[in-house]
Amino acid sequence: MKSPLLLLACSFALGIFLAHPERLLLSDLIRDITVLLTAGGFCLLIGLICLGRKWWLPSSVLALAGFAIAGAATAFLFEARFPPNHVRNLKSSGIDLSDPVRVEGVLVSSPLRTADALKFEMDARSIEAGSFETGPHTRPLRGNIQIRLEASRDLAAWPDIEAMRLQYGDRIRAMIQLRRPHIYQNPGGFDFRLWMESVEDLFWVGTIKSPLLVEKLPRTERPGLSDFLVRTRQRLVNSIDTLYPPWSGEMRDGAVLKAVLLGERASLDSDTIENFRKTGLYHLLVIAGLHIGLLALIAGYALRLLPLGEAWRTTLLVIFLLAYAAVVEERAPTLRATLMILVYLTARLFYREHAALNAIGLAALGLLLYRPAWLFETGFQLSFSAALLIAGLAVPILARTTEPYRRALWKIDEIGRDQSLEPRQAQFRLDLRDLIEGMKSRLSIMQRHPATASFTVTGPIRAVVWAANMLLFSAVLQVGLSLPMAQTFHRVTIAGIGLNALAIPVMVCLLASAVPMVILGAIAPALAVWPAKAVHLILSLLFALTDWPGLSGWLSFRVSSPPVWVAWGFVLSAVIAAWALGRKAHVFQIALASLAFFAALVALHPFAPRLPHGVLEVTALDCGGGDALFVVLPDRTTLLMGAGGIRMRNNREGALHARRWDPGEDIVSPYLWSRGVERIDIVVLSDSREEHLAGMAAVIGNFSVGEFWHGKNPATPGYLDLLEKAKRLGIAIREVAAGDRFVSGETAVQILWPHAGREGIFASHTPNQDDSLVMRISAGEAGILLPGDITAKVEEELLRSEFPLESRTLRLTQHDSKTSSASDFLARVLPSVALVSSESGGRTAMPSAEFLERLRLAGIQAFRPDIDGAVTVEMRGRSVSVRTYRASPSDF
Repeated sequence: MKSPLLLLACSFALGIFLAHPERLLLSDLIRDITVLLTAGGFCLLIGLICLGRKWWLPSSVLALAGFAIAGAATAFLFEARFPPNHVRNLKSSGIDLSDPVRVEGVLVSSPLRTADALKFEMDARSIEAGSFETGPHTRPLRGNIQIRLEASRDLAAWPDIEAMRLQYGDRIRAMIQLRRPHIYQNPGGFDFRLWMESVEDLFWVGTIKSPLLVEKLPRTERPGLSDFLVRTRQRLVNSIDTLYPPWSGEMRDGAVLKAVLLGERASLDSDTIENFRKTGLYHLLVIAGLHIGLLALIAGYALRLLPLGEAWRTTLLVIFLLAYAAVVEERAPTLRATLMILVYLTARLFYREHAALNAIGLAALGLLLYRPAWLFETGFQLSFSAALLIAGLAVPILARTTEPYRRALWKIDEIGRDQSLEPRQAQFRLDLRDLIEGMKSRLSIMQRHPATASFTVTGPIRAVVWAANMLLFSAVLQVGLSLPMAQTFHRVTIAGIGLNALAIPVMVCLLASAVPMVILGAIAPALAVWPAKAVHLILSLLFALTDWPGLSGWLSFRVSSPPVWVAWGFVLSAVIAAWALGRKAHVFQIALASLAFFAALVALHPFAPRLPHGVLEVTALDCGGGDALFVVLPDRTTLLMGAGGIRMRNNREGALHARRWDPGEDIVSPYLWSRGVERIDIVVLSDSREEHLAGMAAVIGNFSVGEFWHGKNPATPGYLDLLEKAKRLGIAIREVAAGDRFVSGETAVQILWPHAGREGIFASHTPNQDDSLVMRISAGEAGILLPGDITAKVEEELLRSEFPLESRTLRLTQHDSKTSSASDFLARVLPSVALVSSESGGRTAMPSAEFLERLRLAGIQAFRPDIDGAVTVEMRGRSVSVRTYRASPSDF
């Protein structure tokens, strides 16, 4: 076994995967930890006894079982790591958190200024709490809290915030409104709260409403190494901002450099992020394995210029990588990549051969022992998937195909090197020397310049071999990562195969020139001006690879997650191919063909969506502010009405750095992909207000759309841009009005409002609630009424009309509790289920008690997606079944 540490790491990870300690109480955790440690120690002890008797198979099995049990024990220990006064236990501590509380702590991150707030993390040291009877008292507190100091409510707040000059290490006391990290409760959605708690140890986020509520206290701790590292990093950031000012035309250069070199992606705009994502080059913006590997390669070549031995060069390289990892901001990915490279460099000094997989296994063991929750993090999975693909498939394939010929081209004139090569490569060198000698004999100038003759023959061959190396390496990596990329980002990028092959040499040039330039800019900015111009040219090459506005759809497209059996087939094919490579040629070929087959299934996704048949189904998604309703007709025709709330820059936890939070991309699309939906037959725009436009562009771009329905709305710029995008995508656009009726099988979709030409009190030149489309969908006795955001005036118009309103399910908004949904309207509709959505733009609006009482008296069961999570109503005749994200199905 050439890679035992990799097998032990896999067993350790299996134990973590099988353990579920988060569901247990602390007393149960302690009990189970004791049992697991005892069982693990027993397995390892018996395994050692078997090893001493040379019983290889039992000892191996027991060793793997022992490490699996140790992994489970580590997962349990990880859950029991917090002291009683940790912020994790605030909810059960009896402190009233409904109102702001006074918290004292130390800033443990550099404050980040956004358009409307100052964001930072604080290590809490104490909290002031109490009651009217007992009075306030201070309790000790530990643990980090993510803080947002708001400036959006008061335009004069920024001068007060800047006057405080908050920075890393400052001690403050502030009145903070604490709450749990927010999540959207929909199938397929990203559980941001779980990620914050298990990966970042952040259990609470806090809001400070005004800088007047912040008191800056004298520092009680002396500056240490962390302060020095933060100051160093800030100087490097300032160096980039000086060379590429944020207000200049080179702003994009500086933003990308800060992401590539220092892990700061807050300056990146959404278009740049999307361009890198579409072309399969987004990984270049994340400091991970590729960056650290390329930096190690560049620094290693530079150290060869020094008259030092291998041990000294490796030591200096290790020091450089550790210093770099300590300065950059991307802690988890950088730590993982640095540890893998360091283990490999150390192992190389002793083993030379077969160190890569063992290095990966040892790095994984160390990281999972430190934080078992990383096993479930996307970044960890992608990092180690890429590392295993490189070490287990890409490098061995290159070593057996193009790499021997690349080595054969080295020092072609040295005949003595032929003896160290295989016969095929030795013959290759002989043939090339014959060509060189033939060229010299025919051209006198080549006779006088033998080096030129040699380069003329070998140069083009070197270029071809290098290109083949890069393309083969990129192809293996892209195909191997197609499964995790489809599951995580729902994207397949065939263009990435060629673009990554071109981008890697560009990144080598960028890192080799940008790192010394930024350091020089921090020391002597004037001397770094001309190097900055050279770096600008390199960045222009990188942008040329990502700026593809007309990139063909088949080169980069969105896909749903594949079925479980496809994922298992893909993984097993890759593992068998890596095992058989160099051992059993026919098994390797079969496994490689199988891997290509499953990769094609991942990319093409030839699977039917998971939709019901013969029932009328409507799902109201949890969108926070805004609304999104997905309807499936009995013949499986699909209809989407709305796509979420207002699109803003970083207005939700969980949004990527600097990328606008987009409800269509972050809420609606993941839900549809979770059901295997890749085509929406009808997309309906309720009206042209901003909160209804937001998310629509992402939806029609991510899915194949049959028709786009809209009413006659005021021509706002966003509305016109959306219609233009729908035209470019070849979507049939239909303007609908009251009286229009569309029949699909036994189902009828009828438009009830607005009329084609509205006059009087309903005429408006700006978007408003009464522009909303009102639709009724009926299938036999089953029916859904979707009245949009109409007010009481429109409800009265509908009551006076002859349109049928009776429906088993009614969609309502929380503002209906104040302005509409009168008893007469409810009596006319006669619903048994009401879907009460949040008000557009926020989650704080609550339905009034009178409104809820009105629904109860009418015999209507109300469901709220912001509380219950996604609510799905299925209707078959008069039978109505409801299931919610947080509860079991119920019938009405």
